[in-house]
Amino acid sequence: MQTMFWPATIAMLGGALFLGAAGIFLLALQYRRHGRLSWRRTITTAAAAVYCFGLFSYTMLPLPSSRSTACVPGRGLPQLNPGHFVNDFQLTIAEQGMRGFATSFTLWQVIFNVILFMPLGLLAVRWLRGNIFTAIVLGFAASLSIELTQYTGIWGLYDCAYRVADVDDIIVNTAGTLAGAVFAYLPVFSFLTGPREGDARFAAPRRVSRARRVLANVFDLAITTGAVFVISGARSLVEKLGGPVTNEKLMNLWIPVVVVFFVFLLPNLTPGRASLGQRCAWLMVTGENGGPAPAWRAVLRSVLGFGGVTFLFQISTSITDLSPYPVLNMVLTAYMVISTVFFLADSQLRGLAAMVSGTGFIDRRAIRPPAQ
Repeated sequence: MQTMFWPATIAMLGGALFLGAAGIFLLALQYRRHGRLSWRRTITTAAAAVYCFGLFSYTMLPLPSSRSTACVPGRGLPQLNPGHFVNDFQLTIAEQGMRGFATSFTLWQVIFNVILFMPLGLLAVRWLRGNIFTAIVLGFAASLSIELTQYTGIWGLYDCAYRVADVDDIIVNTAGTLAGAVFAYLPVFSFLTGPREGDARFAAPRRVSRARRVLANVFDLAITTGAVFVISGARSLVEKLGGPVTNEKLMNLWIPVVVVFFVFLLPNLTPGRASLGQRCAWLMVTGENGGPAPAWRAVLRSVLGFGGVTFLFQISTSITDLSPYPVLNMVLTAYMVISTVFFLADSQLRGLAAMVSGTGFIDRRAIRPPAQ
C-alpha cells in the first residue's frame, strides 16, 4: 500500500514546489496571451503540473542509489512480446481462479496503468482543446518516451536499465489515454476547458485598474527574482565545476544591476515604454499628453517606482558591506509605505513615482508607439 501512495505524495510536493516557483510566470504568460486571468484555466494548469509530477513519480521512482546498483542480473530485461499480459491473465486464472484473479497484482497492475493515463486523455481534449486522435498520439508518445527512458537507464545516467521496458505498457497506457479522451466529452468535465478567447493583441483596450497595476508589479518581481536566482545558481555551478571564482559581494551587487536593467530600464527605453511585467499586463507608460512617454520620463518613473524598489530589495538582502543592511531596509520600507499611500490615495492611480515623473498608464492596445 505504501508503494502506491508515496509517489502521490511526491507528486503533490513536486507540483506544489513547481507552482510556487513557476506559478507567477505561468500567470504572466496567460495574461499576456489572453489579456485576462481565468480561474478555470489556472486550476487546470495547476492540475496538469501535479499530474506530470505524478506520472514521473509512478513510472520513474524510486531511482537506484548509484549507477552500478541498477545492474542486477535478470533485472531490466525488456518485454517485447505484444499482448503478453493476456497470457499472464490466463495463467493467473488457471492458478488462482476468477476470485483470486480479481484481486491479483497481475490484473490490478494493468488496471492501474489504464487509470494512470486517463487524465492525460482528459487534458488532451479539454485543456489542449484536441480530439480523440490527438489524445491517442499524445498518450502513445508519452508512454513510448517513458519506456525508452526506462530501457536506457534514463538515457545513460545509469549503466543499466533499472526498470522493465514493456511493450504492453505502451499498449495499455495508450488505451488508458483513449478512455480518458472519450470520458472527456462528458459535460461533467467541461470545467477543465478555459474560456475561448482570441489573441489578446487584437482585443479591445480595458481600463487600467489598481489590481492590474499590482499584478504587473507581481509579474516584474517574479521575473526579477527568477532571473537573479538562475544567474546566481549558474555562477555557483561554474565555480564548482572548476571555472573562474568571482567576488561574491561584487556579484551580489552587479547581478541585480544587470537584471533590473534588462527587466525595467531597457524595456522602458524601447518604443513599448513598459517593463516586462507591465508588458505582460498590457500596460504602457504615458506622458502628460496621453501618448507614449518620453524615454527619460519612463526611465525616471521606473527608477523611482518598482524598478528602484526591486533593485534596493535585491541588494539589501545580500549585501552587508557595501550598504548598511538595517538602514537600507528602513529607508526602503519607509519609501514603500509612502508610495503605497500615494498609490491608494490618488484617484488617477498614478502613485508617487508617476507624480514626480509626470507619467501615467494606459492599456497599450489603445495607442501605438511612434515609429522609431
